[in-house]
Amino acid sequence: MFRSRLPLSTAIWLAIGVAAPGLALAASADQLPDIRHTVVSGDTLEGVAQRYLKDPQQWRAVGTLNGVKDPLRLRVGSVIVIPAHMVGYQEVTITHVKGVARVRSPQSGSDWQSAASGTILTEGDELQVPAGSYVSLRFADGSSVRINENSQLKLSELRKNSRTDEQQSVLDLSQGGLESHVTPVVDQRRKRKFEIKTPMATTSVRGTVFSVSVTDSGKAITAVDKGVVQVQGYTAKRQPAQQALVPAGSGVAVQASGQVGTPVALLEAPSLERNPAVFEDANFLTLQVGEVPGARQYAVLLALDADLSRVILRQSHASPSFRFEAVPDGTYYLSARALDAQDIPGKPAVQTIKVKATPIPPLYSSPAPDGLIGLSDGELLCTEGGSGIAGYRIQVSASRDFSQPLQDSGVVDNCQASVTGLGEGHYFWRAASVRRLADGSLDQGPFAQPQAFKTGSNPAVLGADALNAAEPSAPNLLQLSWPAEPNQRFNLQLAKDESFASPLASTQLDQPQWTSDPLVAGDYYVRIQVLDPSGLKSRYSDPRKLTVEPSVVTGAGTVLRTGEGKAVLSPR
Repeated sequence: MFRSRLPLSTAIWLAIGVAAPGLALAASADQLPDIRHTVVSGDTLEGVAQRYLKDPQQWRAVGTLNGVKDPLRLRVGSVIVIPAHMVGYQEVTITHVKGVARVRSPQSGSDWQSAASGTILTEGDELQVPAGSYVSLRFADGSSVRINENSQLKLSELRKNSRTDEQQSVLDLSQGGLESHVTPVVDQRRKRKFEIKTPMATTSVRGTVFSVSVTDSGKAITAVDKGVVQVQGYTAKRQPAQQALVPAGSGVAVQASGQVGTPVALLEAPSLERNPAVFEDANFLTLQVGEVPGARQYAVLLALDADLSRVILRQSHASPSFRFEAVPDGTYYLSARALDAQDIPGKPAVQTIKVKATPIPPLYSSPAPDGLIGLSDGELLCTEGGSGIAGYRIQVSASRDFSQPLQDSGVVDNCQASVTGLGEGHYFWRAASVRRLADGSLDQGPFAQPQAFKTGSNPAVLGADALNAAEPSAPNLLQLSWPAEPNQRFNLQLAKDESFASPLASTQLDQPQWTSDPLVAGDYYVRIQVLDPSGLKSRYSDPRKLTVEPSVVTGAGTVLRTGEGKAVLSPR
């Protein structure tokens, strides 16, 4: 594990020279190496000490160690060795990790270890941030860097002078991209060096908000939101080539050859107005970005904080529509940019979004979409939820936007609602699940998407006296007829008692008439339900009591009748 203040290794972006005779170098593998500074014109021993030492007043000790005879006249090209224990190093803190990023200290020989929030890094440490992972760093002066997925970064130089509070930070980005928020220098007399180095260019700043990335084609891209940065191109042999000053609202692309392009204005920020105020899909997070003229791609990221340092999702492609796996309920911060033909990201659009997708809504059961239900007996039915669901809320509206609901059930135990209070017409309904939280309070989830339905008047209920009994044409039968409208059908039930708990027969009829099978003599009850061509149905009629009399049958098997045509009953 990384210890909070363990000095780690480095590879310094300085010229390598020969150590002064007799000066011992750092020998322990778990210590930072001594610094070798190659003298350039104008260097003095005190100036070198100001750059490297924790306590610049120790410049005399450095001079003694290096055998310097004249601290004001250093020989150009000679090497001044600074013992590692005298150098002031910054510490950088990992403040956020999403995914499986790794960190190591090459000088100490440590293997790659999982990066974790709170880990302290220092000069020489390396980071690998694979696909789907993100890491944020905070520097001693409050500056921050967010490292994007598919990136490799080395903290090449992290120097700090405790007395003057001067700092030097150099980051080597060999792959991927990062976004930096560099704290401005308030006292301009203090030196502040902050550089992002890529294989083909170096971006230098004092205080600004900018991004640097290395594309798959080998270009280095810099885009500046605030402040001004200097971009220096390098040849394949690491010789300085062209350079450019890039102001806020501009970006520049450096080719793999080190050729620095002309700074261009960043594309305008895309619109985010097509996104809903609340995202309610429990399966996906779908984001919409407005199209920007000149855009070749769009990039979005989602973070847990307004500073966009705690990134959890990021994606870029040619389409302005983005779909991610669902995220937990909560508040998030969305940033979107359009990328131009050079892959330079444009101005950011930032939006706070809310996700509230649970508990998930119930499923509609009845009626079918745009189905018809009767006003006298129609019910809206939905599926019951799983464990933890305390109830349901059902609303009915005349409009899909539910700006003025006609019915609101409040929280009810069963997922059903009556429509008896509505008139004939077209309506929409929607349902939500409600769960009980640990503190006892109720938490309603999102409503399901509205579903249309229609209401109509149920067919009139047949009265018991409308069931006309006729003389049977055969012994021990019941015969009925009743009034009806064209194309109506009917459900008929026969039972021995008025409750119809155990019907003797249930049948569907196409005509308003019915003849029973032969029955045992006795009392029976019949009730009928009218089925309208529209699909609506009436309630069952009140039961009609009918009696099967024991008729006298002739030898031909017909009912013996009187001269008046009435059946002759057999004696009981």
